[in-house]
Amino acid sequence: MPLDLASFESAAARVDISYKHRDSADPVIELKQVVLRLDQPFSNRDLSITTSIQPHDGKPLPSGRLLNITITALKPIELVHFEAKYLVDLDGQRMLANGFQSWSQAREYEAHDRIPAIRSSVAYWTQYNLQGDYDFFPHSGEKGHIHSSSYTHFRDVQNNVRFFGSLSEHLGYTYFKADFNQNTLGIYKDILGKHVDANQPLELVRVLLAEGKDAERALWDLYASFFPDRRALSGDMHHLRHVNGWTSWYNYYGDVSESIVLQNLKALQKHQYPINIFQIDDGFQTAIGDWLSINDKFPNKLKPVADQINAAGFTPGLWLAPYAVAFTSKLAADHPDWLIQDPTTGKPVVAGPNWGGFYGLDMYHPEARAYLKKVFDTVLREWGFGMVKLDFLFAAAMIPRLGRSRGEIMWDAMQFVRDLAGPDKLVLGCGVPLACAWRNADYCRIGSDVAPWWEDSKLKYLHVRERVSTANSLRSTLSRWPMSDRMFGNDPDVMILRDNKNKLNLEERYTLCVLNNILGALVFSSDNVDEYGEDEHLLYKATFPKVIALVDRVIEFQPGVFTIQFKANDLDGVAREYTTIANLSRDDKTVYLPPSSNTTHLLFAADNQIHTSRFGTNGGGLSSWRDKPFPLFYHPSSNINIKSHETKTFMHIPPPQSSGVLFMGSTSHIVPGAEIEHLSCKDGTSVDLRFHKQNTRKHTVYLAMGDYLFGAKTPAAPVPSCTVNGQNPKFEMMQVMGSGEGRPPSKVLVAVVSDNA
Repeated sequence: MPLDLASFESAAARVDISYKHRDSADPVIELKQVVLRLDQPFSNRDLSITTSIQPHDGKPLPSGRLLNITITALKPIELVHFEAKYLVDLDGQRMLANGFQSWSQAREYEAHDRIPAIRSSVAYWTQYNLQGDYDFFPHSGEKGHIHSSSYTHFRDVQNNVRFFGSLSEHLGYTYFKADFNQNTLGIYKDILGKHVDANQPLELVRVLLAEGKDAERALWDLYASFFPDRRALSGDMHHLRHVNGWTSWYNYYGDVSESIVLQNLKALQKHQYPINIFQIDDGFQTAIGDWLSINDKFPNKLKPVADQINAAGFTPGLWLAPYAVAFTSKLAADHPDWLIQDPTTGKPVVAGPNWGGFYGLDMYHPEARAYLKKVFDTVLREWGFGMVKLDFLFAAAMIPRLGRSRGEIMWDAMQFVRDLAGPDKLVLGCGVPLACAWRNADYCRIGSDVAPWWEDSKLKYLHVRERVSTANSLRSTLSRWPMSDRMFGNDPDVMILRDNKNKLNLEERYTLCVLNNILGALVFSSDNVDEYGEDEHLLYKATFPKVIALVDRVIEFQPGVFTIQFKANDLDGVAREYTTIANLSRDDKTVYLPPSSNTTHLLFAADNQIHTSRFGTNGGGLSSWRDKPFPLFYHPSSNINIKSHETKTFMHIPPPQSSGVLFMGSTSHIVPGAEIEHLSCKDGTSVDLRFHKQNTRKHTVYLAMGDYLFGAKTPAAPVPSCTVNGQNPKFEMMQVMGSGEGRPPSKVLVAVVSDNA
């Protein structure tokens, strides 16, 4: 059947379901290829299965569908396996594969792609398999077999998007399984161990189906409306949610200390970097799990440190892994009954290899719950931290137990930590299946850890989807962008701008910086800004104030090459349009710039080079870099070269206007114009221009009055009569690059306005 919503109204599902009778030694009962139609339920002596699909009227989308599959047990049963398959036409589609948890890679795949399991030898020696779903979800590794956790979409070349989003994650993890070879779409539920009582209807599958062209934002607005909002920053509070921060991990890792924390705190104050959150990461505690036992590296303990962070005007944050308990911890030695027990061996369940190995804490144990309450109350309400970063959360749900599936346990675990944090403290989730954090955490990591290198080729070859790698992290950042603001504030992890202890080249640092700021809500750094050189300061300053981008779409239009279309910087009541092009591939690429439109007459370019001390303006009316001409303005539809791992952002410049001032670009922010607080024109000649106090760069702004585009051989153009902040600006003719859409060589007449910031 066609891959559209209407087709599901008459589609038949073929269901595989396995279960066993509770409190019975009878073998597992397996039912295969049960045909399930809207008007044809299935039943036997043990259960009945029904399906339905209802229209859902939502805004701003005109409509959607809710697909339901309900199981009613006729006697107490324990579920083992469930999958419903539909015949669909997947020809010409790209499928979004959302990884299992925060660190698991998310990306789009095509019919020839595959998702292999982590290699067994790697799992044996590293236990990296415990960080993902490799042990309980079958990764076939076959070409054309693609799966996605909790939600997915299919995209064609015209950017028609068909969206499928689970609304029953509280009962068990949902997987969408596409077989491009057989043209089937499966809905798989990880419901191993789930108990269903007699005569208890269980809406096991509830999926939102929605579609639209260029509709990612609207689709996710609709999807988010189904989830209750428990965030401290609730609703559409964009300006409060978009923040900058500092975290200790990606520079100091476990070697963090009180002196290091205070040194970096003073450096940020000294250089007047207006961050919002200052977070102490792993390394303060004597052992994982012993959260209230502070080690000797913090001789004054944590309350005085939190007090100093608060006094600096930043929100203090603290890292915890509430469901992780190290093998060597006092908690594991004193309270082994608080640990999740394997019912077959009677031994504690190992949740991961980190810190020499750790167990999972039993979040249903009353005394363990009381302990976590004490930890949260102490950290947030006694020590004075305003945010907790909660990591390795998947440890709460390593196995199904107590009649609950893994996903059900994970859902309960996230609800519990939200209860402990309370309604007024910020929660940053990490290492968590993302659906359990939707509208529950204020922020959430949406990619793997970044690294001071680009890629870990060895772990990539060994199929570790959670590997620490900048390239791996950016793939997920580019794929999970629609969650931000709707579900939580996306935390794409840190940007690493420093020269020391960093193998990322200048283009890679800039790409990480720009993509994190555009697509993330919380953007951390771990650098000691006192160690920055001039160029490092220039780039970091160019990220303030935090840009708030309204992203329309992110498309991989060539392998590894992405275009991001977004709006930002509301000047004069007009939201500026931008296109960012990022090349994550190993090769230089030739790409075409966006075409002209009612809002696009020229394009202004910003990239890594304009945020260096070598960029300036020369006497010939051209921008320069290393004393060579550097183009700022381009014709639409022109082709340009973009280097491997390079990123460029283009601001769309509208056609000339008969009166007033037109903003043409600027060079002191990674998103041109984001540093401008106010721009207006009085009487058509007097321009008022003010900058955000958070941006302390020397500012250069390009403005136009009336007609601004002239032929390349035009000897001179009439210079408009105007003032900017009471001063007469300098007008220059600057070259426009490219010949897109058959345009002849051109120049643009702009007022170049600089200050002495």
